[in-house]
Amino acid sequence: MKVFKVFILAMAVQFAQAQVNCVTTGDQLGPYFKWGAPYISNDTLAPGILDTTRSLELTFYVSYDCDTVDLDTLPSTYTLQIWHANDTGAYSNVDGNPNNYDYRGELELTGYSTTLHTTLPGIYPNRPSHIHIKGYLTDAHFTDTIITQLYFEGDSLIPFDGAMNMPERWIRLDTVKENGYKGEFAFGLSYIVGVEEAAGPVKRLYPNPSTGLINIEMQDKGVITLTNLTGQIVHHQWLEQGESRLDLRQLPKGVYVLRSEGVARRFVLK
Repeated sequence: MKVFKVFILAMAVQFAQAQVNCVTTGDQLGPYFKWGAPYISNDTLAPGILDTTRSLELTFYVSYDCDTVDLDTLPSTYTLQIWHANDTGAYSNVDGNPNNYDYRGELELTGYSTTLHTTLPGIYPNRPSHIHIKGYLTDAHFTDTIITQLYFEGDSLIPFDGAMNMPERWIRLDTVKENGYKGEFAFGLSYIVGVEEAAGPVKRLYPNPSTGLINIEMQDKGVITLTNLTGQIVHHQWLEQGESRLDLRQLPKGVYVLRSEGVARRFVLK
């Protein structure tokens, strides 16, 4: 543990701006998130900073197509379910450890960035220090969920771990007046709005992208609703079984979502 600590302190010279990742790769889930973990208050993951030399301040962003997203323009906030080991590398709620949700919680990101305060995770066992993350749009069923782990650039155990092949998930750290660490991370989403093809009355939507004339093939009759990415309804219509054509040329160019019976599809007007 002492070797790891000294290495981290020595590795950073200047505070590096967050790398903006185009896509954040996935990773294993466990030790698993436990339902019932509280929402994080005051942007601090309980029980807080017990050793100030291990204090960790992380600023999180969300990026889409490699650009930082203002989450206030999307249908809902972006939630992170966060869990990591304590200073000694032990997880709460795992293997008989106390069921106190230490270093487990949910954080809602808003605006362009949100800062979280916690402690630098310890080594679990023989693995680099890391933080588990599940990320998703809070109130939108059509979002993609990221399940991943974040590591710290310069960790001496990374070369001996699968994290060696995932540099896009290494957080660059800087020391804060010799009293803890500071870093940033941008979650790169492959796409914010997913495409569901397996169910629902809409069998096919084409062409996509489109200049505004869209063909929709319905395998059953039903109501379709079109919204933009702010959640505003721009079109609402009942369609019979079979193929129909919509004229959406009056709508601004951009990304839209077509919903029908709980299934969402993304399409683009160009």
